[in-house]
Parts: sequence; structure tokens; C-alpha cells
Amino acid sequence: MTVVSRMARALAMICVIVVAGVLTSAPQAAANPKYASIVIDVHTGQVLRQRNADKRLYPASLTKMMTLYLAFEAIEEGRFTLDSPLKVSRAAAAEPASKLGLRRGSTITMGDAIQANATKSANDAATVLAEALGGSKENFAKIMTAKARQLGMRKTTFKNPHGLTARGQLSTARDMSILGRRLFEDFPQFYHMFERKRFKYGARTHRATNKLLGRYEGADGIKTGYTRASGFNLVASAERDGRRIIGVVFGGRSSASRNSHMRKILDEGFAKLPKRLIVPTYDGPIMAMPLPRPKPLPGVEVQSEALVAALPKTAPKAIMAMRSKTDPWAVANGLLALQRMIAPPDERPAKPQGEWAVQIGAYRNLRQAEDILEKAKSLRSPQLASAAPVVSRRNAGGRPIYRARFHGLARVEAENACRSLSRRGIACFAVKSSG
Repeated sequence: MTVVSRMARALAMICVIVVAGVLTSAPQAAANPKYASIVIDVHTGQVLRQRNADKRLYPASLTKMMTLYLAFEAIEEGRFTLDSPLKVSRAAAAEPASKLGLRRGSTITMGDAIQANATKSANDAATVLAEALGGSKENFAKIMTAKARQLGMRKTTFKNPHGLTARGQLSTARDMSILGRRLFEDFPQFYHMFERKRFKYGARTHRATNKLLGRYEGADGIKTGYTRASGFNLVASAERDGRRIIGVVFGGRSSASRNSHMRKILDEGFAKLPKRLIVPTYDGPIMAMPLPRPKPLPGVEVQSEALVAALPKTAPKAIMAMRSKTDPWAVANGLLALQRMIAPPDERPAKPQGEWAVQIGAYRNLRQAEDILEKAKSLRSPQLASAAPVVSRRNAGGRPIYRARFHGLARVEAENACRSLSRRGIACFAVKSSG
């Protein structure tokens, strides 16, 4: 055999090895029946990339995202606090790893149990939360599934709170992207718990299972998962220049290949985001005044402090909110409400305000929240004709977040309005107003 032929044969073997390695490391390979993925724009709900996104698969510890959603909801409703002591049952203590090693009869605070789920993915802590919130794992699983349906996760069924393989416990990449988005938008005040790289409990320090934290630009959560039946799963969120996306991967062949693939699809997602949000100009009849900009109107001088001081106690909430200096939109919305009191649009009796709202986005950037609200208003949806467009500010992880919502609707009205907006390209969900 000549030297040239030996070199050619060696090069051919190297090519075979390289190709085989690539196929092995790519969890989306056609030979992998466990693979699925999706990438979405959190602010609009737009799907940027998807593969097998509706295939029902084992979620593994991604299940704990719903356990945490219900825990956050219980705290927000006042049923628990982060300091509430939770008892560790025999069933919780007996859960297999990954776990904290909680002892039967001991207690753990609600906050520590939540953090153990978010960072360590501790199965014993997940069962403690389930028993505290639902009485038993079985009952809590029914609550989880009911909440999934309420959130629009139509193909997800839960059988336990931690994600250990159970017959019928299945979800999809699309459903998990919905849950990841709702965790960020519904509970921004708790979202920082997914960012922690370490969690200390007792004498031990546990490192985060999510290895993208600190290793991928903008990554700040949210949850990993693995069982033999599921493969290596991950829901990851990242934010760059005020734009946030969520990626979901099911069925990675290893944690390293899963993480590598997640970086790839997140890069693709950021590359597909529009360079800027284009908002149509409002040119329709002024049924309701477009949301005012937080700047003085030309030639108009308003003595707002004196005006606010003279307001009666019976004034609408939007006007009374002008007393607050924490929300830059309070004055604008208050003036809008005041205008409607002084010069109502017609003689028809005012329709009683409902307690539900349509949320169309939650943003770190105020202008983005304003823009998406203007875009939704420009569609002139009849279901929103009587709703009040509001951008409200909340703090999340020490930083402000701005929610764009239409308030003052009945529940059926909010759900119908959201369906109408969704058909016209604006992702949204109905939510009970919390102020």
C-alpha cells in the first residue's frame, strides 16, 4: 500500500469519526425518538424555532417548574410565606436522589424548599411542597394538571410533583415553554431564585444543575431534568438588550450535548428576533384616548400636585393612583380617567368595571411595554373597547419590570379578547387583576 493511499484511508477514517461524533452530540438526530425543542420570544410569544414541539414526552424534573408555580401562587395569595415551616413526612424523606437528605419529622422553610427545587432539583423538597400545598402527592398532581389546563398547557398531565418517571406523566416542549413564560411573567418577584448558582442548606453547599448560568451570555434560568426514560431535558431563559427568549430541549443524550444544543438554538433564536418592534400608527377614531406619553403636552401647563390634592376620596382608582410616585404611568392614566369623568364619550351609563385583565407582555424596558400596548390598541378589537390600557411597574430581582395589560373586564370578556388578539398575532392571557 502506497503512502498516498494510507493517508487517504486515514483521512477517511477521521471523517467517519468526526461525523459520528457530531451525530451523537446532536440530540435532534432523527434516530433519537426522545428529542423535541422550541424557542420562543417571551415578550410576544412568537415561535422562533421548533422541532417535534407537540410530541408528548417525559418531562423529568421540568415537572418541578409547575410545583414552583403553585408554590409562588400560594405565597402571593397569602396562604404561606417564605418563612412558613413545612413538615417532612416519611414519604418525602424516602424520595430517591437527587435530594437534600431531609429527615422524617423535621421541618424546612417554604423558601428553602423552593430554592432546593430551583437549584438542587431536590425530590424530597418537591414532595414536601406538594404535601403542604395539596395534602398529598396524588391530590397535588391533580391540582398541577388542572393548573396546566388553565395556563393553556393542553398536552400535559402530571402524576407527581418531582418528575420521576410515572405512567401517563407527559408534556411537550411547547407546553414547557408556556410554563417557563408564565413563571417569568406571573411571578417576576421570585424569578431570581432560578438564577442562583449555589444554594447552602445546613452544612452543605449545593451547586446549580443548570450549567448555562454564567456560561452563556444573558442566561438566568430556569430548570434541568433527567431520567433514563426522558433523556437530558432543559428549559433555559436568556435576556440580551432587553429582549428575552426561552428555549426548551427534550431528550439530550448527555448533559454536555444538551447544553451545547441549547446554546445553538438560543443563538438561532436571538438571530431571528426582529431588530426592532414596528408599531402601526394609531389613525382610527378616538374611541379611547391613546395611552399618553410621560412628557408635558405642548402649550399645556397642568398643576398636577394641586389637582391631586383636591381629588375627592370617591375618585376612580386610576386617578387616585396619581398620588403614587413609584409608577411613571400613574399620572398619565389618572389624567385619562379624569378626562373621561369631565367629558364622557357618550351618554350611555358607564359599564361596571370587571376584575379581570388581558396581559400582553412583561418587559424590563418601559418603552417595549408601551409599544406592544399601542400595537394591540391599533387593532381596535371590539372586545377591548371598554378596557383600560395600563402599563404597571413591579420590582423583580431588584430591577423593575413593566406589565402591559388591558384592565376592567369580566372573565369571559378577557378570555374572548385574548383569543381575538391571539388570532391576530399578539400572544396574551387572561388574568385576575391584582392592582
